[in-house]
Amino acid sequence: MKKIFNHIPFQVKVAVTILYLGVIALLSLLPVKDLPQVPLFPGADKLIHAGMYFVLSVLSLWTFHTSKVARWKLYAFVISWGLFMEILQILMRSGRQFSMLDIVANTTGVVLGIALYKVLNAQLKLQQA
Repeated sequence: MKKIFNHIPFQVKVAVTILYLGVIALLSLLPVKDLPQVPLFPGADKLIHAGMYFVLSVLSLWTFHTSKVARWKLYAFVISWGLFMEILQILMRSGRQFSMLDIVANTTGVVLGIALYKVLNAQLKLQQA
């Protein structure tokens, strides 16, 4: 199977993934007063959470798809990162709140990202056969 973006070095993929982890950490841990006040519909933040972790799961799978890292370890790491961010929000006392619904949204994003990655990977293998 011809890999998507095969020409991108592994180190660059790792750097992009780590940078994205940093973006998630920054957005998750900034005090509420420092976040842009954009009027959104109720529940929009849950879609944002799901979207952020969707991208993180796809990036992680894309980065490590050829490595010896077991997929379940990637899944566990990405889900744990979301839980870790929620726990840090409690500990930092920056006006952010721990939310089980955020964890559900994060995990939903991860599951959807994994599903999309698997579907695309299967489709590309079929096209190359």
